Amino acid sequence: MESSGRERSDERFEKVAEETSETVTHAASVLEEELAAGIASARRLEEKLTADRRVDPEAFDELVTRVRTDGHALIDTVVAQLKTSDDRRGEVIRRYTSDAHEALDGVLNLARLVPDVANGLVDRLSSEAPRKSAPSDK
Repeated sequence: MESSGRERSDERFEKVAEETSETVTHAASVLEEELAAGIASARRLEEKLTADRRVDPEAFDELVTRVRTDGHALIDTVVAQLKTSDDRRGEVIRRYTSDAHEALDGVLNLARLVPDVANGLVDRLSSEAPRKSAPSDK
């Protein structure tokens, strides 16, 4: 009797492991597609930064918006792959899902400060450079 219960438990764990593997594989596939699509935005931002030594806020915002959209879609895709047959597991998944969405938004909201900080630093360094290289009046 005990052996039969253990076998059922092992089968359930194997099923969970298989479902998890499928979820990770599917999520990785979606992520790969979305990353490939976002590379063009990142390259435009990089080219502008290299050419002008400035971060284009509009290009950066476009990239952040794309990452936000794709990130939320990825979270939702992973969650959709998880079966929520019992209430306790479903509640944990809902909580983690909410936390994941909030964490993503928090990080990306902070990232929106990058262009102003980077451009302010460039401006400050640019304005200090002539003063340091100017000859002193002694």
